[in-house]
Formats: sequence, structure tokens, C-alpha cells
Amino acid sequence: MTATPTLLADPEMEATHFGIPVSYYGEDDCMIALGHHSKRRALAAFNRHARTLLGLASVSDDPESRAVDWLDAICERWAIFTAPDNPTEYPDGFWFVQFTDGEQPGALPVTVLIP
Repeated sequence: MTATPTLLADPEMEATHFGIPVSYYGEDDCMIALGHHSKRRALAAFNRHARTLLGLASVSDDPESRAVDWLDAICERWAIFTAPDNPTEYPDGFWFVQFTDGEQPGALPVTVLIP
């Protein structure tokens, strides 16, 4: 029998910038923000997160990068967050994310940056 994943209604994010909870996820410098936000507002939060968490100049770590170059990499989605089956193997606040449609039980609105 497979264990039912524990849905997280309020997943822990790494930080909050400009009132937007944000976090890195995955292995490709992708970022996620809880809630649907305008692309410019989300980019501001993502840039601040890259600067404060990793010391980068921006999400691209290029001081010459312009916002318009990144707007197409930001989109609104729906996500289901789940806790690990065995939390002792993962650090506190760790979660898994699966993107879905807004009709799935437990789906939360998110804004993502996929470089």
C-alpha cells in the first residue's frame, strides 16, 4: 500500500520580499512565489531573493540584465505542495511541488520563474 502524501496548505518559503513569499526549487535555479502576481512584481521579489540569499546581482547575476529580458520566463501556475514521506531524510521546511490545474484539491496559485 502506498502512503498518501501530506498536502501542505501553507508551504514554508525561504523568505518574503515585498510581501511575496518566495523560494528556489528544483535544480535549475527556478523560483516560485506563493500567489498570482504581476510579472514585474514577481521579478522584483525574485531579484531581491537572488541578491539576499545568494549574493547575486539579479536572477541572472548580470548587473546589465533588464527586466524585459526576464518577463517571458515568469508565469502563473497552480501547484500542489506535499511534505516528504520520511521527513527525517530532509531538512525542516522541505517540500515537493507538482504543477497541476486549479481544479485539483489542495492546488495553490503560484508564480514561477523558469530560466
